[in-house]
Amino acid sequence: MNIDGTTVRAASAEAPLSQAAGNAVLGKEEFLKLLVAQLRNQDPLNPSNPEEMAAQLAQFSSVEQLININETLTRQSESNTAMTQALNNSAAVSVLGKTVLTVGDTVDVTGSGTEKVTVGVDGAGGDAVLTLYDADGTEVGSLSVGPVGGGRQEIELGTLANGLTPGRYRYELTVTDAEGSPVQVQTFTRVRIDGLRYGSQGPVLTAGGLEIPLANVVEIIAQQN
Repeated sequence: MNIDGTTVRAASAEAPLSQAAGNAVLGKEEFLKLLVAQLRNQDPLNPSNPEEMAAQLAQFSSVEQLININETLTRQSESNTAMTQALNNSAAVSVLGKTVLTVGDTVDVTGSGTEKVTVGVDGAGGDAVLTLYDADGTEVGSLSVGPVGGGRQEIELGTLANGLTPGRYRYELTVTDAEGSPVQVQTFTRVRIDGLRYGSQGPVLTAGGLEIPLANVVEIIAQQN
């Protein structure tokens, strides 16, 4: 707006705009105050250009429309967030007491001799070595698995679990291709969900001493008869 120094001082006397001055973005209320102040304090012998006034009003209309659109989008975003949270809460409750496959690198050794780990191997796979570590991070055993293909698959611990104290261990599967280059491996943990808590990032499932964000669950395992 073309507001000279005299007009600005008069406007400040009748309608203080300290709040507008302190804002980084001019809101529609502040815009209207400035417009009214300009009309009140213009020189009667030299009134504002009508075309300029029309342009200012058009600008205000555009600003108001943008503000209304932003408010509508904000309300929609809040509604979508609430709906997503409700769905996540419902999904978290539904897995209580069920066995799930989640992103992780632990395996429970029970002494049954049937323990196995689930992994996802990139590409065409390669030669694999499975290593177990105890809670302190100390290696407790290593087993040459031989060639494994690409994709998700289960690998039995076999003799690797012999003589181990029952408990939870961390495992690592190292795969190398025909050229001796490392192949990326995604490890998973199979656990039974026994609890649920709500954190700042959403529902968190618990299984023994493990805490599992709901987003890390990749599969709910059907109970076998």
